[in-house]
Amino acid sequence: MRATTQRMALLETLGKVKSAVPGKHLLPVCTSVLIRAAGGQVTLTGTDLEVAVTGSCKANITRQGAVCVPPRDLEILLRAVKTETVSLSLVGANSLKVEAGAAITIECQESQDFPVVPGVKGKAVEITGLASAMKQISYAMAKEECRPVLTGVCFTPDKGRIALAAADGFRLAETTVKAKGQSEQTIVPGKAIKLIERLMPGKVSLHKGEHHISFVGEGLVLTARLIEGTYPNYKHVIPKNGKPLTVDSAALKDALKVVMATKPSRNIVRFQTKQANLIVSAKADEKSEITVPVPAMGKAKMAFDGNYIKDVLARTSGPVTLRTKNAQSPGVVKQNGTIHVIMPVNVEW
Repeated sequence: MRATTQRMALLETLGKVKSAVPGKHLLPVCTSVLIRAAGGQVTLTGTDLEVAVTGSCKANITRQGAVCVPPRDLEILLRAVKTETVSLSLVGANSLKVEAGAAITIECQESQDFPVVPGVKGKAVEITGLASAMKQISYAMAKEECRPVLTGVCFTPDKGRIALAAADGFRLAETTVKAKGQSEQTIVPGKAIKLIERLMPGKVSLHKGEHHISFVGEGLVLTARLIEGTYPNYKHVIPKNGKPLTVDSAALKDALKVVMATKPSRNIVRFQTKQANLIVSAKADEKSEITVPVPAMGKAKMAFDGNYIKDVLARTSGPVTLRTKNAQSPGVVKQNGTIHVIMPVNVEW
């Protein structure tokens, strides 16, 4: 292999691709990036066997080839030098010589040891605003793997749009994005969701295979193993109506910051209206209680996990309306096309 390419283009591509590379792995080659020189470009691929990211940059190829390179060693050199171009050449079977003003030889692994990454398959579904939509709902994905289907985001086609839902059994978030093309319900793993948020802010096309899904955009291809199983029918969890309580989100954030600083028992925060204020309170123990009044419109008497409320408020601005039927029913916030549902906490008043 021998190739010459732009240093900054290679550095930028490497920075994105290494997002899929684990620090440790049972298969040691997965801690490396596969570099392949062919077809007028240098292509880089990183994977942990569940998610893979592939990117490429234009190059002058004088000899085709491929090798698996530790990303950290290559990145350190590319950041240290200031030349416009960089040359990559294979020395023997498992050493890469990198020349960019300075020169370094990096010990590598042979390319045939690298896992096979599934290609892009299936008809394209063009999606607009996917990354920003993910940022609105991904906080609600389950962290524990006792229910694997809840550790990702459910994609459900709906008349020219795709409904995106995340839930962990205690809260739910749903939003929609515009889509062009036919698709079917799919559950995409959480790691892929987070990478889409970071790496693919523009338009993307979705391609669903039998066991994998690929997202193509921003000069990258992100491929993920689908989560097998049936996503719960979450629609019935979303209350259709409820009594409104409207407060300024910034003021409520400040109040929560104060009461959560006391490290309340089980993170429970109580909301109770009194005259024209919402009294936000929390108890660190049976004898100590902190209360903060916030101007509000409406009536309410309920309790929630304070961290769950903070997650919702981090994605809202201006006046926010929380609807609930009673202290035992879920609280619902709808803003900017996103629905946030939070299960209440039973407390003694």
